[in-house]
Amino acid sequence: MKEYLDVALRAVRQASEICSAVQAQLVAEDTLTKKDRSPVTVADFASQAVICRALHEAFPQIPIVAEEDANSLREAENRELLKKIQSFLPDWSETDILQSIDFGNGEPGELFWTLDPIDGTKGFLRKDQYAVALALLKDGEPILGVLGCPNLPFAQDGNSGTLMYALQGAGSFAMPLAGGDPLQVHVSRNDAQSTIRFLESVEAAHSNHSLQGQLMAHFGDKAQSVRYDSQVKYAVLAQGLADVYLRLPNPSQPDYREKIWDHAAGYAIVKEAGGQATDMFGKPLEFFHGKKLINNRGVVVTNGKIHETIIALLNGKQND
Repeated sequence: MKEYLDVALRAVRQASEICSAVQAQLVAEDTLTKKDRSPVTVADFASQAVICRALHEAFPQIPIVAEEDANSLREAENRELLKKIQSFLPDWSETDILQSIDFGNGEPGELFWTLDPIDGTKGFLRKDQYAVALALLKDGEPILGVLGCPNLPFAQDGNSGTLMYALQGAGSFAMPLAGGDPLQVHVSRNDAQSTIRFLESVEAAHSNHSLQGQLMAHFGDKAQSVRYDSQVKYAVLAQGLADVYLRLPNPSQPDYREKIWDHAAGYAIVKEAGGQATDMFGKPLEFFHGKKLINNRGVVVTNGKIHETIIALLNGKQND
């Protein structure tokens, strides 16, 4: 496992550094719009290229299931965008970039990587929180997770940039993104009688904020709300800085199912930090049905101590 972790950490750190550089000089023309209208940036493609090439070179037999592909970059109208990506990868040819991005076009199997090169693209565009999220799955279970969080201050020194990772059975750790000694992290010990810090998505379309508000109202003054973009929420919860993360189905999208790359890395990190993650009915998250959590509705992540309480309240609200 160590060889997997070493390559994953180096790749996510390098991709995070590139993302930070792109974000620092972000301009509107550096984005294009996918069919689902979510913005894709230079950093998305550069991040995926860097990570996929590193993984492919080290472990060519392991498929990579990533969010992006290079088809749009091959279109003449996006020629300048490809050149912009190349400006952040000066030693790469255009062919290198396109091929490396497409290393992420693999299919899930018994052992595979899944990658979101930038989770929280809209947060990235606002120059706010986002994460580079990589996980290794075996037999449908995330056994390794890495989150690069360039804008999340490392808790021990307050400097910008946190790198988190977890190995199955070995715990969850945080370190400065720029490098340093890892520190093991744990979820909070708060219970239903304590102050409960709820993590919410910044983007309203990503969750049912109304239902979450009803749940929070149950705790009255003990409920606090903290909003972050992306799998940074998992990183915050794993460090004991929040207690509950709810991603509840939006009523306007009743058939929506979560994608595995949006949760696998964070799931591994929270689980190894002592937390718990299920769907809204308390059912374990099933990462073995392809690229989506087909058999799950919503995602509920907690420190474990208040998980049953949240699930019970949630389903009580659902039945009202």
